[in-house]
Amino acid sequence: MFVEGRKTASLVLVLVVSLNLFSTELHGQQRTGASPNGPLEQLSSSLQEVVAKVSSAIVRVEASGYTRTGDNEESPAHSLMKSEVVASGIILDPNGYIVTNAHVLQGARRVRVILSLGKRPSGGSAWANSPAMRFNARIIGSFADADLAVLKIDATGLPVLPRTDSDSIRPGQLVLAVGNPEGLNNSVSMGVVSAVARQEQPEGSMLYIQTDAAINHGSSGGALVDIHGDLVGVTSFMVTESGGSEGLGFALPTRLVYLIYQQLRTKGHVEVGDIGVGVQEITSTMALGLRLSVTSGLIIADIIPGGPAEVAGLQVQDMILSLDGSPVTSLPQFAMCFYAKHSGDRVKLELLRGSRRFTANVSVRERAEELEEVLEKPDLQENVVSTLGIVAATLNDHARTASAALRSRSGVMVLSELAHNDIRTGLRVDDLIRAVNGINVRTVENLRSLLQQLKSGDPVVLQIERRGKLKYLSFELD
Repeated sequence: MFVEGRKTASLVLVLVVSLNLFSTELHGQQRTGASPNGPLEQLSSSLQEVVAKVSSAIVRVEASGYTRTGDNEESPAHSLMKSEVVASGIILDPNGYIVTNAHVLQGARRVRVILSLGKRPSGGSAWANSPAMRFNARIIGSFADADLAVLKIDATGLPVLPRTDSDSIRPGQLVLAVGNPEGLNNSVSMGVVSAVARQEQPEGSMLYIQTDAAINHGSSGGALVDIHGDLVGVTSFMVTESGGSEGLGFALPTRLVYLIYQQLRTKGHVEVGDIGVGVQEITSTMALGLRLSVTSGLIIADIIPGGPAEVAGLQVQDMILSLDGSPVTSLPQFAMCFYAKHSGDRVKLELLRGSRRFTANVSVRERAEELEEVLEKPDLQENVVSTLGIVAATLNDHARTASAALRSRSGVMVLSELAHNDIRTGLRVDDLIRAVNGINVRTVENLRSLLQQLKSGDPVVLQIERRGKLKYLSFELD
């Protein structure tokens, strides 16, 4: 998701100064007969050392599977298409734990990791004698909010990247981006840090390091390192209108990376606390229209019925001033406070309602998972229902308890339509099939079995739940 960035004026100035110094020193060396060893050669040697240090810990990630198409308002029908994705990953543990971007693995049925053919670690590592250096990888867990995932391969003695504290990064600092853009392994680009705490969107809950270092398609999950070769962040996405280089690349900072990585590695998921509120950043227009007493900060835009915030007496339009004694002024700052909170914890909020300041102690619960996260992952072989032209998923036990929006506690959810099918049943993506001709449906296999008992021309009546309402779909079997 990335494109090469423009070199900034500051970097050009550095190189021009270096060239002038190099020219002056070269003339002096020619006069004295000394061997050339100017600033540019020193810069080149330093960069080579950094690249050699970093490249062996960067891997190629190949994910194959199926992805949805037509996922937009103009084309609401989804279909599954085969996909092959090449991206990057970073070894964070010598025992085979690797981080990459979560979007790389979306719909993946097989993931392979190809290790660098560069410098090999000393000693008897498990992969030192592997000619192909290819490994099948297991997905340990992923966290969509931060677009981060953890893979595991069966290997030991792997090289890892040291990390630096991303909070110490400053705008203007030189950085290198290392990854596999367009499938070109261990490509390196240099640039500067443009900003250290950039939101992707005004309502985004993550902060990113922005850089103009060249980042291209295939760099997803690659490394952003400083001039010492220490990990600064994981390259995540770029912003471009033309599809070409616009110098707007973004990396998730190491402080967040390691916080999320540790939870994914040990638990397979990230526990995120929740108090049942929807929060937005106050804009000047919002402050004027709502006649707020402040023009910046956070405002509660939604209270979940029956949630901890409602129980504690919070209201829509309350403004949040601090959490556990620390001022909060942005959505990412507010969201990050709950990464370390667990169900049963309590938070102390300082709030402003009109002109009245007050505090509230609110209990924390674990954030409910999205429905797609609690459905069984589709497999084209096991989850296809060809008679209906769909790919479906069984509601598992976790989904029955976690999906409070569903009235039904069992059934089969329509995930996608099969590409290029002309079967017309009236089913839509996210419909829940409850019964076939009056017989309850509990699993995808059960649904297929019921349909296989029918012959062409037989009537089919599906009872479904659609957006919280029950209805029947009827048609004759082809």
